[in-house]
Amino acid sequence: MKKQILVLTTFLSVSCLTYAQELESTEETPADEISVLDYQNKKNIVKFSLTSLVFKNFQFQYERVLNKTFSVALSYGTIPKSGIPFGKSIKEIAGDGDLTKIIADGKVGYSSFTPEVRIYTGKKGYGKGFYLAPFFRASKYTFENINFDYDLDNGDTATINTSGTLKGSTFGLLLGSQFNLGHNLVLDWWIAGPHIGTSNGDLRGTTSRVLSQNEQDALLDSLQDTDITFVDAEYKVDENGAEISLDGPWAGVRAGLSIGYRF
Repeated sequence: MKKQILVLTTFLSVSCLTYAQELESTEETPADEISVLDYQNKKNIVKFSLTSLVFKNFQFQYERVLNKTFSVALSYGTIPKSGIPFGKSIKEIAGDGDLTKIIADGKVGYSSFTPEVRIYTGKKGYGKGFYLAPFFRASKYTFENINFDYDLDNGDTATINTSGTLKGSTFGLLLGSQFNLGHNLVLDWWIAGPHIGTSNGDLRGTTSRVLSQNEQDALLDSLQDTDITFVDAEYKVDENGAEISLDGPWAGVRAGLSIGYRF
């Protein structure tokens, strides 16, 4: 009996001592340290870009914090198929009749996937502060109603409607900074993220009638007279229509602000 009482007394003494130490430790932990621990334990962040909406670009990102220094993120952006962005401004600058018609009639859609590795350089880290982020971007542009006029043998003018895709693969480095806006909200500032790489694609169109050699030559002249910037274009014309092969360098810059939720 005495042994049982001794064991029980010892157990209660140790339990009380442990509880007192835990209580003392909690009371002595500063509020700002508790806040730091709170956001460090929230390793998932979902974000939505605010500034990309100017380009009708709906852009989302998921970031997973790995430790104080590193995190990984994946972004997805999409522009629903619609008129060419800033078409009016481009037409005023271009002043080219053929290019003006293309911009007026054409429709373009866009999508991209961008994986990145973030390196947080500040003292706080864990998805907070200044960061460097090497990234890769795979982008795809879908074109419709890209129209070219050409002359027929009888003196009339016909139009060939082309459509197709252009794909880009680029590598870059993003400089940015991420801030906490309370317990769960974050603000991600993409300061500048230049990227460069290559692109390739094609546009194809068929005619409603068989083209004579003179009509094929007229269509080829119309295609070649249209200045397609940024990429090299190769044109092929036959009696059934035309194909434009696109190939060349591709570049861009990531920048903007995103609002996010951390959990």
